[in-house]
Amino acid sequence: KVQADLSPLAARNNVAPVKKFKLFLSSVSAAVLLQLVIILLVLAYVVFVLGVDFGPKTGLVLLTCALGCVTGIFFGTLVSAAVRRSEGIKYAVVISLTLLFSFLSGMMYAEMKYIVQQNVPLLAYINPVNLITDAFYALYYYDGLSRYLTNILLLGCMGAVFAALTCLILRRQKYASI
Repeated sequence: KVQADLSPLAARNNVAPVKKFKLFLSSVSAAVLLQLVIILLVLAYVVFVLGVDFGPKTGLVLLTCALGCVTGIFFGTLVSAAVRRSEGIKYAVVISLTLLFSFLSGMMYAEMKYIVQQNVPLLAYINPVNLITDAFYALYYYDGLSRYLTNILLLGCMGAVFAALTCLILRRQKYASI
């Protein structure tokens, strides 16, 4: 919605008297807010309808969900800014990468998480889905918070890198004709 050469709406947005960064930030903020509301509704269902008690770590579960939402949104914006194709292609790239990350983190085949951890441990630390699932595992299985904090810090850094790369790609784009 901010790349003028890709859609008529973006072309109108680019000639508006609003800075592109401000428009981008407001769009991202709305997306994050909507995603957080959806996640909170799902968590409310899990707690109040299904009766799952997160105990004293409820705040950490909420933090993980919030950071996962922010990182996911910025991952989507990075792919959208980097892939200079139609909206359908961008969706396909995001869905394909998300499914690949999910598979490698053990969401489809439980043993895959351990295979990746043993053979390519670096891949476990650069996979955002693995960081989120491992943060939840760390909260559930371990008494200490060191493994959880490692996952959260890496996830936060990854979100910041996604945001910075998106801004670098989008900044100073000029169009000869809109």
